[in-house]
Amino acid sequence: MKTKSFIIALLVSAFALTSCMDKDWETPAYMTVLPSYGNNYLVAGTPTTIAELQSKYASTISALASKQITDDLWLRCVVTGNDMGSNIYKQISVQDETGGIIIGINGSDQGAFMPVGQKLLIRLQGLYIGGYGEQAQIGSLYNGSIGRMEVSEWVQHVRLIMDGMAEAVAFGTMKVDTIEFDASKTMAQQAGRVVHLSGVTISGGGTQIIAPDDGTVDLISNCVNRTISGGNAGDKCVLRTSPYADFKGIALPNGPVELYGIATYFKGTWQILARTQSDLAWVK
Repeated sequence: MKTKSFIIALLVSAFALTSCMDKDWETPAYMTVLPSYGNNYLVAGTPTTIAELQSKYASTISALASKQITDDLWLRCVVTGNDMGSNIYKQISVQDETGGIIIGINGSDQGAFMPVGQKLLIRLQGLYIGGYGEQAQIGSLYNGSIGRMEVSEWVQHVRLIMDGMAEAVAFGTMKVDTIEFDASKTMAQQAGRVVHLSGVTISGGGTQIIAPDDGTVDLISNCVNRTISGGNAGDKCVLRTSPYADFKGIALPNGPVELYGIATYFKGTWQILARTQSDLAWVK
């Protein structure tokens, strides 16, 4: 009798185990899979915003200098641009509710780890901030100026925040949004943000492609600048594209179009960086 009872109990246990396995190994709600990129041990200290950061180091940025951040400051932000379209090189752009900023990282394929929309918690202490062509950038010291930090340094200062994590609540409704481009705005108000230009004309339209490798490339920056005029472009605005961009061979439109991209600022000129082909609104 005892043997029979033991066999029945064993069968019941086996059935229960099989039932659990039939649920596709669901992860219990209390377990979270941590990202393999970045520093999962970072815990936020004193929060700051991009606007506060640029205000605090305004004199350093405008002087095209650089300075190490010594205060225990932490930034919550979301990725707006990366190298997925091969046009943004060794940097990402991020924003919060107050503004945008560029982060220089001396490594490629960063978009694979930090796609557009990815929330980031960044420990700023130890990193550098400075002005590159009058635009604010976070990175490392390079020849006395602001430059890109090594990937090994960056991954110790960043934590990827995934939906469902307790820390995600602190980000509120932060998301990638698009603002209407306004050439009269300051660098701090607009640079590093996703902007929309409407009713604009791009030089070379109707006869040329975006970024030919035919001698029109600026050999110093290795980019092609196309003047943007009309609409809300203002007086000094260009479409800046690498000859290595995935969409370099697309024909320029003949006539006014819409355009999206990351706004950057260099020595008095606004530069629009299309991230992927989807930013080229005229391409169907």
